[in-house]
Amino acid sequence: MAEQTVQATPLVPVPARGPSRTAILLAVTVFLFAGTYLLAWWDAYRLSSGYVDDADRSYEAGEFLDALVGYEEFDEETRRYVTRGGYLKIDGIWENRYAMPVPDHVRHAQDRIDEIINEKLTVEQAAQFVQANIGRSNPAMGIVYLRLGELLEEQGELRDAEDIYESFPDLFPNEPELIERAADDLERLVQKQNESE
Repeated sequence: MAEQTVQATPLVPVPARGPSRTAILLAVTVFLFAGTYLLAWWDAYRLSSGYVDDADRSYEAGEFLDALVGYEEFDEETRRYVTRGGYLKIDGIWENRYAMPVPDHVRHAQDRIDEIINEKLTVEQAAQFVQANIGRSNPAMGIVYLRLGELLEEQGELRDAEDIYESFPDLFPNEPELIERAADDLERLVQKQNESE
């Protein structure tokens, strides 16, 4: 009998399974999203930091309206107009609830917005702001307009103040807090007028 020899075939090692294509795509997507977000956040941070410097300079110079809204300035060196930031611009940059983490200078800007509107703004400045922003989308329009009414009331211009307070439900239907405050101001004004009669 013939001897049969069976040759053993060498076992080829099975390569270890690496990460699946799906896992790699997911990791790349997460990395790209995180990188893009980080770059956008950094740009927003740099822009708002510069605006804080601009707004603080205007505030220290007593230019409260410029500090609030910013302004355009012609730069002789570059021969073009440059935007100087205001506190409202800083607040606008970080208003989205997904913009995190919010830098400390945003809180500083919000505090200054409140201070300027409630303590520093004059009738003339408030009226100038309202005139400049009629027909524009400006998040501070309602509060500045309400403050204009309050300042007019303080100066004794009660009819003008009353007109402003009464106009709030029509002009700012999506601002329930301001509508309520205007209604409270109107009620106080009417009561004051009744007491003086």
